[in-house]
Amino acid sequence: IQFVKERIEAGETYPPPRIPDVLQAYADPINTASQLRQICSDYGIEFVSYSTLGTQHRSRTENPVLSSAVVNRLAEKHQRSGAEVVLSWALQNDMSVIPRSSKKEHIAELARLLIDPTFLDPDDLEAMDTLSADYVGEL
Repeated sequence: IQFVKERIEAGETYPPPRIPDVLQAYADPINTASQLRQICSDYGIEFVSYSTLGTQHRSRTENPVLSSAVVNRLAEKHQRSGAEVVLSWALQNDMSVIPRSSKKEHIAELARLLIDPTFLDPDDLEAMDTLSADYVGEL
């Protein structure tokens, strides 16, 4: 974005400077990419999250996102999977997501988000937001 702004200010016209339409970066409830998401919001750029379910945390013995007590409590409360809870959190925080699976049951489970993507209430979202604070300095 800074590069585009500098080109515009310098009067450069070829190729025409333009702000990107989409930015793809990893984000999950632990590493929320909040500053990057804010920049995208400020400039009207769609933020697309990958590894939203915590799969980038490979150095740990278990996935800290899907094994989180908060995620599991909310999954039980809403009778949803942990993956649905995390993806709903992302959608309700204005992220587009790219879930992937080769298992038919997981694909069918996540398809429920097409019907009801925003089932978490404000208290649930606040609880999810505590996950990043739980891991400060650990990951």
